[in-house]
Amino acid sequence: MKLMGILLAAKLTGAIKYNLKIENESPFAFSVSDQNGHTLLSNLEILAGSTNDTVEAVDNNSENAFINVELITSSIVQVQVNSSLGFTGATFEAAEDAKHYGVWGYPWNKSLQNTNIHFDLKGLQSKSGISYSSARSPFFLSSTGYGVYTDTQAMGSYSFSDDELEVKFVFNTTALVYYIILPSEEGDVKSILRQYAKLTDRSALWPSRSYGPMFWHNDFQRTSGFPEGVNNSQQFVQDVVNKLSENRIRASTIMVDRPYGTGKEGWGNFDFDGNHWPDIGALVEEVSERGLDFQVWVANRAVPGSELHDEASENGWLFDEMVTDEDASVAMNLSIPEAYDYFLEQQQYFTDIGIKGYKIDRGDEDEMPVWEQNIQSYLYHKLLYENQARAWGGATTTKPAGFYNFARSVVDRSRKYTGVWNGDPAATTDGLLASITSGIRAGLLGFPMWGSDCGGYGRKVGQELPKEKVWARWMWFSAFSPVYELMLYEDSIPWYDYSDELVEVLRNTTALHHELIPYIQSYMYRATNDGLPIIRATFLEEPEDENTWDIDESYFFGQEFLICPITADDNTKKVYFPTGSKYLEYFGKSDVYNGGEEVTIQSGVDSVPAFVREGSIITRGDLNQVNNNWDEDWAPWLNIEVYPSFNFPKKTFPYFVEKTGQVVKIQTVASREKDKICVSYGAVGVTGKVLIYVKDGPKEFSLRSSGGKACVEGAETLFD
Repeated sequence: MKLMGILLAAKLTGAIKYNLKIENESPFAFSVSDQNGHTLLSNLEILAGSTNDTVEAVDNNSENAFINVELITSSIVQVQVNSSLGFTGATFEAAEDAKHYGVWGYPWNKSLQNTNIHFDLKGLQSKSGISYSSARSPFFLSSTGYGVYTDTQAMGSYSFSDDELEVKFVFNTTALVYYIILPSEEGDVKSILRQYAKLTDRSALWPSRSYGPMFWHNDFQRTSGFPEGVNNSQQFVQDVVNKLSENRIRASTIMVDRPYGTGKEGWGNFDFDGNHWPDIGALVEEVSERGLDFQVWVANRAVPGSELHDEASENGWLFDEMVTDEDASVAMNLSIPEAYDYFLEQQQYFTDIGIKGYKIDRGDEDEMPVWEQNIQSYLYHKLLYENQARAWGGATTTKPAGFYNFARSVVDRSRKYTGVWNGDPAATTDGLLASITSGIRAGLLGFPMWGSDCGGYGRKVGQELPKEKVWARWMWFSAFSPVYELMLYEDSIPWYDYSDELVEVLRNTTALHHELIPYIQSYMYRATNDGLPIIRATFLEEPEDENTWDIDESYFFGQEFLICPITADDNTKKVYFPTGSKYLEYFGKSDVYNGGEEVTIQSGVDSVPAFVREGSIITRGDLNQVNNNWDEDWAPWLNIEVYPSFNFPKKTFPYFVEKTGQVVKIQTVASREKDKICVSYGAVGVTGKVLIYVKDGPKEFSLRSSGGKACVEGAETLFD
């Protein structure tokens, strides 16, 4: 049987009818073909064995396995395997030119693809570019037009072998269910992700403040890093808040990393150390009054000598098998109801003093048996979400949560309870490159709420600090990320240790990101329903352009933006423009590029190659004052930017209004016959401008909060 290697091979009109065929009963194998008889995939083997190394192909209804395969929808095949043995899995044949994506957020071999990768479905530790980049999900996507989702929290492993032309996975469970997901319509890769989202848990809806910009310091208690005039950690936080205001840098959150509590490692007693934080309650209140949320670091990590460790040890709640010496910090077993309830109760200290969210660390550093990682990570994220939701309100389908949690060791269904930070990237160009690719990979796994440590985490005092150009480039990448989070550290605080030029880049990128929140949150709202990411692999938008399946360092930001961060020392970027539309350079709004072109773009650190597709509608505004206390006349505003094209007569943007929980339709109609372009919109709830960008300059109209319409006649579009 020969698999079709052409990308999304089925060339059919509309919905596709798939056929399921049992190829063998002994060993059991089946295939799926389209209505023209083209084989799209072959499930070569169902595997079972007593260990992951001894699994072998099994028969159906044998003494070792019972297998049931059926089309449960017109485009989803469900496979159920029950075995008397301890490990189950499957092997798929891979077409010779197939490309595979998914499973891990970490960019193996600096690539979006999984090429000859063999690894467990677990957190990663020290790796090139990013350490502890531990977002993962038992889902992979093939360029030949299908995805496979295994619905389990068991530990497993995946093997993507180009040499053997196969994909294989094995899980430590006797009962396994996996789904083969096919496009619901011709060439519709997005439909695979939409169906995957319906089978698993989708992301929670997070508040507008959660997108940042967020500022945090890796050690507010390090006295050698105190700025002049600062005498304790509390004053240090106040200094950061003051400097953000003095430099007019937009921010929504301050996050305090460990250490901050009493005892060893500054964690585990559920408190703040009064020697460093004289009045933490007053500080949290002050930061809140200045317009910022206050967040802290947490981990399921029982440090010896701490209250957490002592209580867990006394009650038998620790993973004792991980205790290698008396100084070892280990995790609590949250599968024990009493342990879960105890931890949940202790977390209330933080919400009681006003903490609105957690940076959730660890879970991938040998604190627990590896086979426990997935279930324990999920339970901890659930626990912390419940703690915050009790105080500030959880998310509904139309109302965002009143807080934001984010974690690095996230697995599949954790997305219901937490966003993602991508681990510990190096403070180098390699760290930036790895972060860009990991952001795209996370999106393919169904993690839309994502950010990276802007400037890199891997810093040491006086060395391994981000170079100014690298940090500036990273700031632009963060501006076009769902979450903008920037790390401060001794000798690497922009307003103290770098040039005015970098501070200006920081000011401009944080302002831009803040103004893009109406756009970002509208996409985040959609992601809670359809599972599609905000950072998108280029092939999600243009799957029939084979070049897009090999792009690792450029991405679509929503449907409208193509973002191509510069990482080369010579300030250039080779940009490929996917077919299907023309592209306008966003900031200058003069240069237009054709789809299918490859162009070398040059840019200084004061910008980033960013392009809008013809026909785009972009919502951009300032809806939340947050820390802007320097503008006495501040008032909320929203602009609707329209980039019409007669090649796309009708375009729609569903705009999410956070205050009402409603979705408002913004629509552009461009008629060449009538020589007219119109923009209509519903009740957006705020005033501002409608800007229609055409060849002789932008046409400006007043935006009415109750809704309205604006038209331009006789204008040439920028794409004509």
